[in-house]
Amino acid sequence: MKFRNYVSVIGIAMALCLFVAATMNYPGGTTDSPNTVGYSWTHNFISTLFATRALNGAANPARYFAVLSMLSLCLSIGLMFKQISMRVRSRAHAKTIEIAGIGTAVYSFLVVTRMHDLMVTIGLVFSLVALVATAHALYAERRWLLFGWGSISIAVTLLGATMYYGNVFYGFLPVVQKVIFGSSIGWVLAVYYSLISRQAEATTLSTAIEPAR
Repeated sequence: MKFRNYVSVIGIAMALCLFVAATMNYPGGTTDSPNTVGYSWTHNFISTLFATRALNGAANPARYFAVLSMLSLCLSIGLMFKQISMRVRSRAHAKTIEIAGIGTAVYSFLVVTRMHDLMVTIGLVFSLVALVATAHALYAERRWLLFGWGSISIAVTLLGATMYYGNVFYGFLPVVQKVIFGSSIGWVLAVYYSLISRQAEATTLSTAIEPAR
């Protein structure tokens, strides 16, 4: 594979490293217990890291790492959806994935701003459209394993949305939120590299047949 095919995974790896750095620099505090020290993976939301002040009232140096992490992640996700849209066979799927994927990247990054709640809603709509369109394209191409994984990711995303907007089992949402991120990003990566591999195989086959003509 060419180096440009690895740009997205490098960007996601950078985003993960920056996110870990952000959690290590978060002063402390959760919604239920402002006096806790450090970041809790099971009690703090990801958005906690974007605030200028931590929930314990201290200045939040984690914000700088978290914003850079989100920027790297969203750029990588937008690029992957763009590349996926160029490789699916249906034109309708391609345009939907391209537009919704770019929207997902833009509005998901804007959750770091003071318009967080609104951007979460808009970003969720775009991401669901992109995920569903990608899953349907895989269904149309009979790629059952990737389709199944995508269906699970969509179901978990809808579960998280229900918990968030319906205030259902809200205490478990920080964990579910991270499961959503891991499952969805992992799936998009798998789809991306699967389609790239298919294109590479087709190019190799075409090159092998060409001299015989």
